[in-house]
Amino acid sequence: MSMGVVVEILEAGYCPKCAVVKDRVLKVARDMGVDVKVIDPVKDADRVVSLGILTSPTVVVNGKIKFAGVIPSEEKIRRAIEEEMV
Repeated sequence: MSMGVVVEILEAGYCPKCAVVKDRVLKVARDMGVDVKVIDPVKDADRVVSLGILTSPTVVVNGKIKFAGVIPSEEKIRRAIEEEMV
């Protein structure tokens, strides 16, 4: 059902908001049958730079930054993923 949707989360270990966002994204993605890749700001620095990510947490869907520095609701996360399924 993922229809080629790729969800990535930038998660920094020192970021308290990141854990909340990661849990929400994983829950929504699991319900929707979409895979999630967690981006580490140190190990995946090239990916962070290529996406132009400036803050954490950041949620990226199909290479597009959907949320940055905020804690989106599960419904907003679901809508962001659905936008990329069309």
